[in-house]
Formats: sequence, C-alpha cells, structure tokens
Amino acid sequence: MKRTSDKQRPIDRLRDSAGSLKINTSDDETPIREMISTGDRLLVVKDHGIYEIALADQIDPERSNPSVPNTIQRVLPFGAADSWVGAVVLTARQLFMSSCFDADAGRRAFDLVLRIAQDIAGAQQIIRRHNELESEALGSVDPQIHHDRSFVLPSVGNVEASCNEYLQRTDHALRELFKTVQLFYPDVGSGGWDSLKKKIESGPEGLDNFSQFLADSIGFLKLIRNARNCVEHPRPEQRLVVVDFSIDRNNMLVPPTIEVIYPKDSMPKSQVAEFFDSSIKSLVNVVELMVVFLGARNVGQAAGFPVHVMELAPDQRRHPHVRYSFGMLMGGQLVPMS
Repeated sequence: MKRTSDKQRPIDRLRDSAGSLKINTSDDETPIREMISTGDRLLVVKDHGIYEIALADQIDPERSNPSVPNTIQRVLPFGAADSWVGAVVLTARQLFMSSCFDADAGRRAFDLVLRIAQDIAGAQQIIRRHNELESEALGSVDPQIHHDRSFVLPSVGNVEASCNEYLQRTDHALRELFKTVQLFYPDVGSGGWDSLKKKIESGPEGLDNFSQFLADSIGFLKLIRNARNCVEHPRPEQRLVVVDFSIDRNNMLVPPTIEVIYPKDSMPKSQVAEFFDSSIKSLVNVVELMVVFLGARNVGQAAGFPVHVMELAPDQRRHPHVRYSFGMLMGGQLVPMS
C-alpha cells in the first residue's frame, strides 16, 4: 500500500521505509538457512526452528496504528539441524516451490506439507516427553525385592494417553498427505491408499518405482489408520492394550508396551519407545518419498527440456538432509538444477 509522496502520512513513510529484522531467540542464535515465501506467508528456517514473519501491514492493512510492529513467531520448534525437517519441509520446498513446477499446485502442496510438519513436530514432542519420563522412572526405581516380597514398579503415568495422542497426530499427518496426493490425483477417493496403489499400478510401466514404494508402505499406512480407529472407536475386537512398566514371570522388568488388536491386522505387543521410534522414522520416510514421487510425476520442463528428480550425493546438497532435487540431462548425466 504505497501513496504518492505529497500525500504520505508519517505512518506511510514509516511502513514504506526500508528496514531489517533480527531473528534470534535465546535458544536459537544460529544463521538463517532458508527463506520461504508461499505468497501469503514468509518463513525463515534456522537450525532449531522455523519462524514466520508478519509485517505490520499484514496486521494493520489500513495503516491506522503506527505502533503496530512487525512480528516474528516460531511456528515449529524444529529446524534445519533436524534431519526430518530436511527430509520433509526442505525437500518439499526444493521440489514443489521450484520454478519448473506449476506455481499454484506447488504452493498448495507445500502448504499441506507444512501442516504435515506440524503433526510430525507434535509427535516428536510426545516421543521426547515419553522417553524422558521413562528414563526418570527407571532412574528412581529400587531394584531390590523387599523382605515382604513386594516390589515397587516404576511408573511413567498416562502412557495410554501419550499413545493415543501420538497415534492421532501421525494419522492426521497421513490424512494431510493423502490430501496432497489428491491435488495431483483427484479421482483417488474412498479407496484410500489402496485406491492410489491401484491407480499407479494401472498406469504406464517403467517410469519409476512408485508402485513398489506403495506396496512396501501400505502395511504401515494401514497400521496407523487401524491403531487410530482403536483409539477413536474401541471395541472388544478393536482396541489398544497399553501397559506401563511391569515384570514378567522371570522377574525381568518390562518397559511400557503397546499392542494393537484389530480384525485381520493386529500388531503384536511392542515396547512403546521402540514403536514410537520405528513408526516416526517410517512416517518421515513415507512423506519424503511421496513428495519425491509426486514431484517427479508432475514436474514440467525447463527451457523446453525434460526435468527429472535425482538423488543428490552428499557433496551436491545445499542442506545435508535434503537428498533430492530436480535435475536435467547434460552430457548423458543428470545435473542438479539448484
């Protein structure tokens, strides 16, 4: 909102003048690694967080209050130093926000990935909190059986609530991922991931290994949905069994466990910490590769030449955890575009 100089008010001169912002917090004074503009949002990626900048004109577009500041807010307590942020957020920025990708589709897809990232961040915080509580509980236990043959078990407390929240977060992330898929395959609907798998399998062969990726991932995708159904709609034949610390018949201390009882697709009893660790890794991997395949299948051209997705060698990466980029064939080899 600019006005001619003879009509400018003090607030106009203030808002139209050049300026700078210092994006530092007490626990994150690292350099800026990436700036991302999605059209209506400006994001700054640092090592330990992702920050959103809102200019005063966005808050006060009528320019009625000269004291309104530009604001900086940490919207994600994870940043470029976290491998999953590189794999998910920065990979999506590299592909979907590329100049050779349809701008509108890319922006909408990237916005959905940001929502996925919020859920992954929430799941990561649940994992961190559970691991800390489990460690504290173990550290406070008296390993001896008392003279009256009693033993005080350590206790995390609220393990079931943590598992429920974790499964709701991961399921929501996968639902947002499916919405991302539907941007490019709008006819994939009620069949869910099976519907996408059938569609890709019925398409041209030899393009890539998208079909194999889906075949390998479908078990995990269904497990999360089934487990979430156990949380939301528990029944005798469809439920979670979560147990805090216990001992077995051999007097061995057993860490908290989780079991998914579900018709045809149960998950045997597993340690909660191990389940959290393996499933969050699977979630990040699925999101990263889904972004890669969607990017590869829907990219345009650059200067009339075909564009491909390539895996970057470590010395080709701008960010250590961003493994994929668009590339062009030059001299028989794929060369990164950025």
